[in-house]
This record gives sequence, structure tokens and C-alpha cells, in this order.
Amino acid sequence: MAEIPDYDKQVYAGLLGKVIGVYLGRPFEQWHKDRIEAKWGEIQGYVHEDMGVPLVVADDDISGTLTFIRILEDAGLYEATPDHLYGENWLNYIMENRTILWWGGKGMSTEHTAYLNLKNGIQAPDSGSIAQNGQPVAEQIGAQIFIDGFGLVTPGNTDLAVNLAKKAGSVSHDGESVHAACVVAAMVSVAFIEKDMDLILDKGVSFIPEDSIISQVHRDVRRWAIEDSNWRLTYNRIETKYGYACFGGTCHVIPNHALMVMAWCYAPDNFYEAQKIINTAGYDTDCNAANVGTVMGLVVGLERINEHYEFQAPFADRLILPTAEGTYSVSDVLTQAQQLARIGRRIMGIKGQDDSYKGVVHHFSMPGAMHGYQLEKNDSHSSEKIRVSNKETRMPDASRGMSITYGDLYKAGVTRISTPLLPSGSGAVYGQAKQMQAVPRLYPGMEVIAQGYAEDHNTGQGTVRLFLRSYLEDSPLLTGSPVPIQPGLPFTVRMQVPQEAWPIKDLGFQIEGDLDAEGDLFILTVKYGGHPQCTFPDIPYLGPGDEPLGWIFDVDRLMVRPFPADKISMMRLGKDQGAGVMVTGTRAWTDYIWETTINIHLAKRVGLIVRYQGLRRFMGILKTTDTIQLVRQYYGESVIRELPMTWKADEDHHIRVSCSGEQITVWCDGDKLFEEEESQLLCGGAGYFIEEGLSGFRKTSVEPR
Repeated sequence: MAEIPDYDKQVYAGLLGKVIGVYLGRPFEQWHKDRIEAKWGEIQGYVHEDMGVPLVVADDDISGTLTFIRILEDAGLYEATPDHLYGENWLNYIMENRTILWWGGKGMSTEHTAYLNLKNGIQAPDSGSIAQNGQPVAEQIGAQIFIDGFGLVTPGNTDLAVNLAKKAGSVSHDGESVHAACVVAAMVSVAFIEKDMDLILDKGVSFIPEDSIISQVHRDVRRWAIEDSNWRLTYNRIETKYGYACFGGTCHVIPNHALMVMAWCYAPDNFYEAQKIINTAGYDTDCNAANVGTVMGLVVGLERINEHYEFQAPFADRLILPTAEGTYSVSDVLTQAQQLARIGRRIMGIKGQDDSYKGVVHHFSMPGAMHGYQLEKNDSHSSEKIRVSNKETRMPDASRGMSITYGDLYKAGVTRISTPLLPSGSGAVYGQAKQMQAVPRLYPGMEVIAQGYAEDHNTGQGTVRLFLRSYLEDSPLLTGSPVPIQPGLPFTVRMQVPQEAWPIKDLGFQIEGDLDAEGDLFILTVKYGGHPQCTFPDIPYLGPGDEPLGWIFDVDRLMVRPFPADKISMMRLGKDQGAGVMVTGTRAWTDYIWETTINIHLAKRVGLIVRYQGLRRFMGILKTTDTIQLVRQYYGESVIRELPMTWKADEDHHIRVSCSGEQITVWCDGDKLFEEEESQLLCGGAGYFIEEGLSGFRKTSVEPR
């Protein structure tokens, strides 16, 4: 295996390039070049404000890429993961009509079509095959747009990148679409060790049949680029021979792949120019700009992505990833790059980073990395003396940190720098994600610990403290104790998360000072400590679209006191067909006690979920008509224990579940029912389960075990 220099850093550059491409191209997706040029001339930067849309959005190009790759780690089999588990991965993380995909309907959306096949028992790769779905559907663009991650985890090993790309792409696509995916994955893989674009293109196309249309596209476009020396002339040739009018379906892969080859040819060593070309050229702009961006991020490197335009600072690495499992539902580019690099190191046997950042949630070791932290704007912050950026530090054990330059604090009053823990709403509901499927990584009972230092030249009296903002509009800002900013000295700020913070929207730093307070401080690390310990309200707080804030939500209805005879307010969940869940928590939850009172009105099965890792991976304590079961859902259901038990309709019963290491213990109304060992599912959140019916829940709490 070739030596991979700065592997973690290169993964970050590649993923950052992809995300930038999505945010650039998303506002005018599927516009024709003529319409784009008529409005802007060329796409020379972000145009979201012109379009009245948010910059940071939930987009299938990002969420699909960062979700479908998780099967390698979830299965624990990595390069040996069987084909059918790639389809199981879809069923685990996708909530129908809610998350990740464009839900355009069977035959219209290739991914929706494949999902329905999987749901109905047709396993991958048959789920995406031409034989099952027909060529026009199977050869749309989706396999290509989700594939970058499989190149990022196979640096320099193009054979493996292509093998994994075929498995992943074939869940939903076939034919030329899978060929295109293999080319992109191979190009991403080889770009870790080769920076010459001609050689990268040669390697990418070498893995697919020479008589394929994708191969012909590469030969034509590369030749035209040499002959034309003007990308618009080459575009005209592509439009004539490979344009949308030449192929069926809603968004065929061939026209879009041709534009990507064009951008790589005309801007082989310039990230900005490649993005300008691919976005101005139109068609599926966010998808195309994303794939181009991944390769170009690797080619130019992290330091050169922003050399002609500041792409990164406007969004500070922020990501929204709505899936059926909420650990990373609100995340950032560096955090996700670290997840990819962890998989890649396992596959390739690459030595990882040292343990300096073990247990750290936010660190700033990579140039530009901000973990979503941005200055909160107000009228007083027009002063150039208040700036937030990633800079080199003078600390031997932390080369970079989040630099906060402050001054004129008497004008600003209070300066706050924050990062989101739940999405604000607009970015989550714009585009494919119709619901705000997200949970925070912080819960009441936990603690935030941040470490930093102040520069020697700081003057005046200033303080820094942590703060939390609840999602509830009428909730006061919650702050930790202030710590003095002392020139040249390190500091540690802490904050215990109180019950009233739920559901938590933002985490940040608050700086205050007197007239003369001026200087610089660095935040080096942010850690989360402790364990969740809180009581959840019987009536969950609702956000835009009436989705419950801080919960993953896959039921048909949520009601409060639907019956006149209800004497006590409770949350009632309904699911008409199949099973539904409402869950919170993350994979950081390991040992805990989860309990609630259940009131069954009418349902096939009702109960609690623990160690939740998605719709196909959890432990359930489920009440049937005449039994109570301990169930393992692990890409298929197994009943571990079952006891006879009958409840009357609309009768309250209290269920308590303890998770401790491999031991799961269950009580009902104070009586111990089960004590079983479970070694496959050792972490994950908790929640409610409802299958074909209506049931109520109240008095729900979590506490450390």
C-alpha cells in the first residue's frame, strides 16, 4: 500500500470540498446554463441570499454520502460487508417520506423506487437493478452523488474503492449510473496520492468498460477541451450529444457526468475555477459541484481551497444530517471527516492521530475548522475588533485553536459565539428533508468543559463563560460561572446542563468586559462529560411543522388528550400500518435507566426502545395482546424472552429498563421480569415503539446506571 501523507487532513479537505459544492449549487439546482448566466453571469460565490434561502441546508447529497458509508463500521466487516447489508443500511437510517432521499415517487425518483423495493423484501443489488426498475430509472444520477465517502475511506486503493462503490451504488442504480459512481470513487481514492488531473482521470475511467457511454463521455470531453480551449464551446458540444434531451428520466447521470469531466479538464488545479465552471454550467448543480469539489479538495489541499474566495467561513463547517438515528443529526465537516478517517484507517491499516483529542467533542486542529461556531450578530458587532477564526496557537500540545479577538465590549455589551445543537428550522425543512429529524448531543445532567488560554497582550477586565440556549422562545439564556480572562494564562470553563435547558438549541461562549477590555483568547477543546439525567415533559415541545423538538419521529400522529375521558394529559402516538418509533439520545448513551408509564388504547405491539442505533438496530421491550417480549432488532427481529401478560385497554403500567454493559434488566409495575445479556448492541438512545394502533406515554425519564 502506498504511503498516505496527512490522511486525516486530506479527508477533511475532500469532504469540505464536497459540502462547499452542495451549498454553492443548491439554490439553483436543475437550472439551465442560459438561465444562470442571465441572472448572475457566472457563479462566482454563494447566491443563497439572492434566492432568499438558507446557506446551510439538509441535502441528500450530503446526508446520503455520510450515512450510507456507515454500513462498513456498523457491520464491523468493512471491506467484506455483504451486498445485502448495504440495502439493510438504507432501511436502518431512512425514514420513509422524511429523511435523506428525494421522495419523488416510484418511477420518478430512483432512490424512492429502490427504497420501496427494499421495504417490500427485494434485497440489494436487485433493488436497484435494470431488470427490476428498467433502464431509464436505474441510470439516473444518484449512485454517483452518494459515492465520495467510499473513495475517502480507501486512499490509494482504487481497486477496493471501485469494489465498494459497486456494492453501494447497486442498492439503487445500475448500468451507466454505477459506472459513473465507480469512476468518481476511483478518482477520489487516487487523488490522495496523485495530484495530476490527467492521471486521475485516466485512473478513474480505467475501471469501467471501454464501450460504456461513460467511457465515451470521457474520451469526447477531454478531446473537446483540448480542441476548444473554451469551456462554453465544449458545453455546447455536450448539450448536443449528451444533454438531457438525449436521455430519459428526470436527472440522467450521463449529462451531469459530462459536465463534471469538463470542469476537471478546464480547471485541473484551481478549486475556485472548477466550482465556477460546474455551477455556471447548470443541470444538477449541487450534485455535480459536490463530486467535483471532493476531487478538487484533495488535489489542491486544505490550504488552497479558500485561496481565491472565502468558501468556508460563511458556514463555519455546519451540517444538518437528518436520519433515523440522531447522533450526528447536527454536525460539522471536521467531525464527519474524523468518522470517515476512522473507517479508512481501519480498512487501510493507517496509523491514526495520537490520543490528544480522545474524548474531545470539538477541537480546532485543522486549518479553518470551526465546528459550527460563529459570532452571533447584533448591531454592536460592526466593530472589526470582534472576530472569530481558526488560528495557530503558541501551545505545544494544541497547534491550532478557535481564536476570539475582542474589543469595544462596552459597545457590544455581551459578545456571544455559538454553535447549533438543534437546527433552527429553515435549513432543515428546505429541500428534501420535510421534518426536523434531530436530537442534541447534550442533555440535562451532562456537563460541558472547555479549555483555552488568553494571550499575553490582553488588557482590561474581561470574563468568559459558557452558555446554553433552549429552543423555547420564552426560556431565559442559561449561563455558567464567569472565569476571568488573565493575560498569558490558561483557563477552564464549565457548565452543568440544567433541566430547564431542554430542548437545547445552541451552545456557546459569552465574553464580557469593561471599557478597556481588549485582546485575544483561544478555545482549544470542548468536552462533554457526565450522563443524561432528566425527566421529559409529558407533552413534547413542538417546532416548525409540529414535529417534536429533540426527538426522531416516525409515527403517523402525535396527539394530546384525544379522548374526553382522559383525566391526565399524556402523549399519544399513532401508527396506522407497520411499526413506528419516537426516540432521543445518541450512541454516546451506554449505561442508563429508561422508564415511562404506558397506556395502550389499541395496538398490535407497544413498548420501549433502548440501545437504539436505527430502525433495524435496537432492543425493544414490547407488549403484545397477551405477552411481553424482550426483542433484539438487528437487521431482522429475534425474540429473546417472552412472558404471558395481559393488560386492560386504557390502563396505566410502568416499565423500567436498565442497561449496564451487556446486561439488560426489565421491570413492570415494580416487578422484575427479565435479566438478559446482550453483546451486539451496547450503546444508543431510547424511546417509544408503536405498531399498528394508538398508545399513550407519560412520566418518561432517563438517569445514569
